[in-house]
Amino acid sequence: MPAIMAFLVGLAEMLGQQGLMRRRQMEAQTQLRQLNEDLVHRVGERTAELSATNQQLQRAILVHEQATQALAQERQFSDDTINCLPGIFYLIDRHGVLIRCNQRFCEVTGRGRAEVEGMHARAFFDHDDGARIEARIGEVFASGEASIEAALLTRDGRRLPYYFSGRRTAGDGDPYVVGLGIDIAARKQAEEKIQYLAHFDALTGLPNRVLLGERVKYALTLAQRSGEPAAVMFLDIDHFKDINDTLGHSAGDALLVQLSQRLCQLLRGADTVGRLGGDEFIFLLPGVDAAGAAEVAQKLLAAIAAPYRIEHHDLNVTGSIGIALYPDDGADFETLGKRADVAMYRAKQEGRHGYRFFTGEMQARSARHLELVNALRQALARGQMRVCYQPQVAMRGERVIGAEALLRWTHPELGPVSPVEFIPAAEESGLILPIGEWVLRQAVRQAVQWRRDGIAPLVMAVNLSAVQFRHPDLPALVSRILDEEGLAPACLELELTEGVSMADPQRAIATMNNLHARGVRMSIDDFGTGYSSLSHLKKFKVYKLKIDQSFVRDIGTDPEDRAIVGAIIQMAKSLGLRTIAEGVETDGQRAFLREHDCDEMQGYFYSRPLSAEQFAAYARDRV
Repeated sequence: MPAIMAFLVGLAEMLGQQGLMRRRQMEAQTQLRQLNEDLVHRVGERTAELSATNQQLQRAILVHEQATQALAQERQFSDDTINCLPGIFYLIDRHGVLIRCNQRFCEVTGRGRAEVEGMHARAFFDHDDGARIEARIGEVFASGEASIEAALLTRDGRRLPYYFSGRRTAGDGDPYVVGLGIDIAARKQAEEKIQYLAHFDALTGLPNRVLLGERVKYALTLAQRSGEPAAVMFLDIDHFKDINDTLGHSAGDALLVQLSQRLCQLLRGADTVGRLGGDEFIFLLPGVDAAGAAEVAQKLLAAIAAPYRIEHHDLNVTGSIGIALYPDDGADFETLGKRADVAMYRAKQEGRHGYRFFTGEMQARSARHLELVNALRQALARGQMRVCYQPQVAMRGERVIGAEALLRWTHPELGPVSPVEFIPAAEESGLILPIGEWVLRQAVRQAVQWRRDGIAPLVMAVNLSAVQFRHPDLPALVSRILDEEGLAPACLELELTEGVSMADPQRAIATMNNLHARGVRMSIDDFGTGYSSLSHLKKFKVYKLKIDQSFVRDIGTDPEDRAIVGAIIQMAKSLGLRTIAEGVETDGQRAFLREHDCDEMQGYFYSRPLSAEQFAAYARDRV
């Protein structure tokens, strides 16, 4: 029993221990379960925290990627924008270092972007321009903006003109210059061309009036200080307009270029020749007196007269030169140029292909010429001109068979002005065209009126000037006036001087043929005073030769004049032409002309020029 109790006690103790152990185990399991639950809870919380953090990180990464992409797009956009600019774009920091540029900058300078970005702005210019650029960059940082023109230096050494403008701005707090450079090469070329054309003739390359005036002013200043003489010469090419009219302006231009080259070859380095326009040239000869100017003029005339080969044509031209001397004829370019021009016109009047020095008498004539031209402009409108008519009488029966229309001008202040004086002024000024048309219409209208008044049909003779005859519309104008006024073409006779007809025989033949085809008669006025070619005379559609009064005047006393008049009459008859003698004033002259069978006469022996009414009264009983 004790053993059993002991066993039971031991068993009970063992069971108690087992229960204790079981309780402890359960407690441990409970604690373990609680710890596990705590751990699971903590892990869940941490996982949630990590997940949230990861989500934040992912969002941050996305935002960063979006920002990076936006920044890249913005950079690309800005690159595309600045690369589309018409010039070179640049950013420069406060130290003058290039920190950004566009592709055009690289292309122009011939350098890569990696090379140019980081270079100092001075490196793109030569020494002088580089210093100016550096100073201007400092000015931009100081004042906010500035601009400059400078030559950009390329890798291969070329200097390209550019206009640079810059403005100060800030990025990340640091100021820098943003700027643009524009290529101004085309503008520079245009400016240079404008500058050139402002001082030089575009065709010949010679100085024009502006540059010549500056050089003359400078030369005269030196001459005044040194007491040395100087000469100004004015050159005009004789009959240059005929070349333009016949061969065209291209041939005329080519002639002027060749002629200019010849002129330059003859001058000294100190001399200047300039073109004023058209066929007019002016020379400045410092240190040259009258004798020296005459020598130069002779050389120039000889050079001008040498043959030219222009567009497969062999041409010969001459020139007329006027000379004015400093200080005798003037002390400034304007005065010397005008007086040389006046002297040149005297050279033309005296036969061309020569030179003349200015004289005081020329100045008086020039002033008179200008006065006449100004007065002529208003003469027709103010009724100062009238047409008179001088009878033309047939040798047989001494009947009035025609009239010559003669223009007369009486100015209220100048008084009666001789045609010998005002006709050349009208021709040189171009006023002869409207005046000549008015005379032709008045004469035709009067011939029609006389016929209506019962006076037998008369031939109306009207003089043509050289300017009128050369005008291409002359035949059409004559026909129009005849049609409008109602006069038969056969009743009109146009008189042309011998010199005009021979100046350009081929053109004269063409114009005469045109008028002849329209039924209008032509006559050669002042015959014997020029140098007619018989071969040309045969081709002219001429009806009559008018013997000049200079031969008729002395036929009573001068054997040579008698011989000339007789020869003209005989030659005309052999060519089938009629003759009329002008300036018949004495019965002896009349008798000689009758003896040699001259067809018609005109002069004071029969009548002075008459008004239309006086002529009608004179002719009524003599037709």
